[in-house]
Amino acid sequence: MNHALSRWPGRLAAMVPDRPVDIAVIGAGNRSSTTYQGLFQSLRPWVNVVAVCDPVKEHADRYADAVDAHAFHDLTDLVKADLVEAALVIAPIDVHHAISVTLSRAGIHHLVETSISSTLWQARDMAQTADEHGVKFRVGENFIRFHFDRIAKEIDQTGFIGPIGRVLCLHDHPGYHNNSRWLVLYGAHPETVQAVSHRMPVEPHWEATHRYHEDEGFRCHFFRFPDNRLVTDLAGNLKGMLGRYPRPGYTELAGTRGTIVRAAMEHRHGAGEVRWCSDDALRNGARHDHVFPIEHVVEDGQWICDRVELPIGPVEFRNPNQLAVSHPRAHSLSSVVSHVTDFANEVRGSDHCEFTPADAVMSMEMEVGCRESALRNGEEIPLPLADLNIEAERRVWDELRVRHGVDPHDAEAMMSIMVARP
Repeated sequence: MNHALSRWPGRLAAMVPDRPVDIAVIGAGNRSSTTYQGLFQSLRPWVNVVAVCDPVKEHADRYADAVDAHAFHDLTDLVKADLVEAALVIAPIDVHHAISVTLSRAGIHHLVETSISSTLWQARDMAQTADEHGVKFRVGENFIRFHFDRIAKEIDQTGFIGPIGRVLCLHDHPGYHNNSRWLVLYGAHPETVQAVSHRMPVEPHWEATHRYHEDEGFRCHFFRFPDNRLVTDLAGNLKGMLGRYPRPGYTELAGTRGTIVRAAMEHRHGAGEVRWCSDDALRNGARHDHVFPIEHVVEDGQWICDRVELPIGPVEFRNPNQLAVSHPRAHSLSSVVSHVTDFANEVRGSDHCEFTPADAVMSMEMEVGCRESALRNGEEIPLPLADLNIEAERRVWDELRVRHGVDPHDAEAMMSIMVARP
């Protein structure tokens, strides 16, 4: 496949396919409208939106008018129209499985927003069905593309702090997103999980006009990776209410002679640094005697790069996915652009994939494994899960069955209901 370098004025060079992929946007609710709709100008070399599908007619029509595309209110009609090569699925998680299976059977490549699905059975079935039909199926995990993870990976690859054998993450985002981060950091899948959970009463309070709380949850996840590597990922009150530590919390990536650290600041993306022990420090107490700040570079509303000056030389990750227009959330939106561009390139034949279907399913294995471990009072559970006839899966299945009135594992039945996102 022929690739070209983007020559848009002011853009960093990024790989683009020889022609954009004609896509449908499936889901025109809040997330789709407030995040994706404004990015399609930046994504023009990669994707061309020709259809929008949402069961709420008003949402579909409004979105389609905004992006100059055809509006559909039923996925079956969209498939029959034969307008698209691929789809972005930005719909409620409850229907991810049904939509994905329907698209795979129709031979339509698709990128599904996180989390991949409601149950692990669904996640496995989505990947298997896509594979059976020769369809590119990906999950749009943007957390692995956030700036701290990008620069941390670059620093790790230099070997400057030695191999990272342990991760401690406090009050960030435990669950599917963070699971994905640890897979990518280590370039491997975990062997076991353990988890504990806790809930306690708190003084009644309002997080927002529609979010009232009288109790507070907490969970702690342990993941053992090959080569004696451990992740401890714990959090309770993620929004920093009641004086708790705010997001993005505190993260340590512990190497053999130093640590990459990120801590919360006034801004959401926090501040990072590399702490390092010289030979002299190692002989005298092993207190780190060098600190190298990580610089997060934003210019005119564009995330340019993250970089750090180390004794071995500068280490930098440059953002290849700048936006067509400036934005105060450029660092997070560029991460969304990144997974869409990767997907489009794969549809056009690229073999580069940062987050494979196997990775996407494993992130769900980790999440379900943690739920089951917590139900078993912290029992260590091997991965991948050998048996899906477990309490954690049954509870979610039962909840979905009551909510929708059909078997949530029956794609055809789930396609017959309307799950609208406001």
